[in-house]
Amino acid sequence: NYNIIPHGVNFQDPIFPDTAENHRMFASLFQFSNCTPGTQVHSFTPEWEAQEDSRLLCSSVQKALFEEEERVKSLSQKVRSLEKANGHLREKVKTLKRLLRQAQRETTKEQQTLSLKQLYESKTPQTHPDQDTIQDQKNQPLKKVTSKKLRT
Repeated sequence: NYNIIPHGVNFQDPIFPDTAENHRMFASLFQFSNCTPGTQVHSFTPEWEAQEDSRLLCSSVQKALFEEEERVKSLSQKVRSLEKANGHLREKVKTLKRLLRQAQRETTKEQQTLSLKQLYESKTPQTHPDQDTIQDQKNQPLKKVTSKKLRT
């Protein structure tokens, strides 16, 4: 009678979540459901959970989980150290960029002052050496000043 079942019902979806509390609740209801005559009846006890946990601790699955946790721990330490190094490198890059900008500004200022000097020197009139009166004054020998002795 699949005609009566509403559309979208999946018989494999669990109605109740698979938790320890639900295991305990339904253990008494279904403990005899799969028994055949002559088999021992097992009822659910909390010790089974502890046994299952200890079995998992000793299993290869637990070993693999432990190895994976160790691997994750070492990788996260590597990530932290690399992030720290990356931060230091970013700071270095910032300072180098700042120094580069400063150096570029200083060189442009120096180039501007040099070009202004050259421009100023080219505008000052250059006189011919024969017409330079300053040189005439420099080349003249100094006269000796004779002092007269005072008589007393």
